[in-house]
Amino acid sequence: MGNRILIVDDEALIRKSLGQMLSRKGYEVTTAATAAEARRVFSPGEFALALLDLRLPDASGIDLLREFKVAQPDLLVIMMTAYGSIESAVEAMRLGAYDYVNKPFKSREIEVIVRLALDAGHLKQEVRELRQEALGPAGLRNIVGRDPSMTRVFDLIRKVAQNPDVTVLIQGESGTGKEMIARAIHAESVRADHPFVGINCAAIPGNLLESELFGYEKGAFTDAKARKIGLIEKAQHGTLFLDEIGDMDVGLQAKLLRVLEERTIRRVGGLDLIPVDVRIIAATNQDLDEKRKAGTFREDLYFRLKIIHVDLPPLRERKADILPLAHHFIQDANRRFHKNVQGFTREAEELLLTYEWPGNVRELKNSIERILILEDTEWIAPEHLPPEILRRQPSDDGAVWIPQEPEILRGVSFDEVIDDVARYLIREALRLSGGNKAQAARLLSMDRGTLRYQIKRLGLEA
Repeated sequence: MGNRILIVDDEALIRKSLGQMLSRKGYEVTTAATAAEARRVFSPGEFALALLDLRLPDASGIDLLREFKVAQPDLLVIMMTAYGSIESAVEAMRLGAYDYVNKPFKSREIEVIVRLALDAGHLKQEVRELRQEALGPAGLRNIVGRDPSMTRVFDLIRKVAQNPDVTVLIQGESGTGKEMIARAIHAESVRADHPFVGINCAAIPGNLLESELFGYEKGAFTDAKARKIGLIEKAQHGTLFLDEIGDMDVGLQAKLLRVLEERTIRRVGGLDLIPVDVRIIAATNQDLDEKRKAGTFREDLYFRLKIIHVDLPPLRERKADILPLAHHFIQDANRRFHKNVQGFTREAEELLLTYEWPGNVRELKNSIERILILEDTEWIAPEHLPPEILRRQPSDDGAVWIPQEPEILRGVSFDEVIDDVARYLIREALRLSGGNKAQAARLLSMDRGTLRYQIKRLGLEA
């Protein structure tokens, strides 16, 4: 892209004089006489700056500005006109024009404006690169993932980020990191310098969610004392993240579909259509396809959102990430809580790897933080782990069997199940303590005499 400039003006003299002047200054210049010609030569990422005439034979320069900014949000645009008005200037600046100049103008004036605009653009690019460097290569350093299932997700993120207008649907269980993925897509795109605005659709009643998203005009309803700008407008040129979209009211779904198709919104109580340039990323832990079939989620919106589908695997299906994630969370918690935890004992690592993590990455993070807050230890051992991690479901390695609903309904022996659990806990405590009964008793919060009695009663003596 460099310093390539596009000049769009129907006056041949202006095209020629501006082109020659800017070429002499070292810029690479392309010219067009009409909007149609400009559309043919324009390609996102090809130009750093465009000089657009407000009045063209086949379109308004404002329309061209809107189209170009949607295709390339970081494009610098300077509007030119011999028919200047406050209204057109305000509209151009609102749509993202860098500046607005009236004809006739002096070459020196345009040269200075172009140079300042490009300097500002280069500065923004440097800021973006520094931000990406802080985030790591591809802006993904904050997301830990070595499992092949996650590397495929990262590859998809990189591709999606290069298409700033494509909608994305992220599906995954609670705690899998859907918002983090959405933020990574935003951070890697040309929209990174603009807002990332998120909202949980399940947390706000349907009648209030509309005004939160679309805003409202003064007097739209009883408590509307002043105009309020909605989240869609606040995300202008950036990304709007709609978490738990499966809980959105069907009526509001229709209005969201209109935004995606027409790229305009109307505030509650308002009459004017307001152009918006926003990428929408939606997320859900529900099966939207099933909701679509049941008629509780609009089919047209479902397919409009699912242009790109990111399916996040649960943590139990990405075992290779459990320990790297756990160590990452230790480092983070060490810094925040001023601790110096080095890691896990081998036994604790085995327990982390065999646990199913129903709360996914969020549960792992919360568990690590809880340990560092409550425990003063250099190495995290089994006795430091939450109780639920020590409970295991049926397996082939002799772990305790805990009856589930079907077995309970058929009838079970309470005393036998309790004894099975007791045998398992005592065996594990003895294994983890290396056969030291005093240490095993401490792990089980019982005195040594009680432990000896239970070992004899349950037939665990060798």
